[in-house]
Amino acid sequence: MDNNTTYGYWRVIARHCNYTIEEGFERPAYVGKTRCPEDLNGLTIGQLIEIGESEGPDTDYRIIDIVLDIDKAEADKCRATEVVAFLSWVGRQVKKINRLFQSVQSKPTAKEKQAGVDKLQFGLFGILDWYAKRMGITNHDDVLTVPWLRIYKCMEMDNKVEQYQRRYNEISMQEARRKKR
Repeated sequence: MDNNTTYGYWRVIARHCNYTIEEGFERPAYVGKTRCPEDLNGLTIGQLIEIGESEGPDTDYRIIDIVLDIDKAEADKCRATEVVAFLSWVGRQVKKINRLFQSVQSKPTAKEKQAGVDKLQFGLFGILDWYAKRMGITNHDDVLTVPWLRIYKCMEMDNKVEQYQRRYNEISMQEARRKKR
């Protein structure tokens, strides 16, 4: 693709060639005249969910609008190389964020697995509900405006406390058994 090809033109050609955006591109400094963020840490959990759940032919425009506040008409005028690289980078960043959330999910014990804890997976709504309860928020929609990084950090802290509590309880039970002997 030529460096001066606009995204709107490239998109028409790409659609006919069944081209999909791959993840190998680096984050561009700019898309058009808009500076790209260094990371997606400034997004709210609602914006992150919206990006993750975006489907359909205009998903790319929705992502560009959410992250860069660039509308469809303006995006079409930008250089295709910048937009494609940006979308590729966003895809990688969203996957990285999803892995972060998965990494701090509580690891069930054998007894919890036997009891069926795996049937208690509630997806994104479960995370929103947990955070709302944790913070005393009564309207789940209010959680959508919270930065995703804050929710992640709270989840990470709560899971570390839970792991500590499990270890402490195990040590206490072992000590009680030794004293009984």
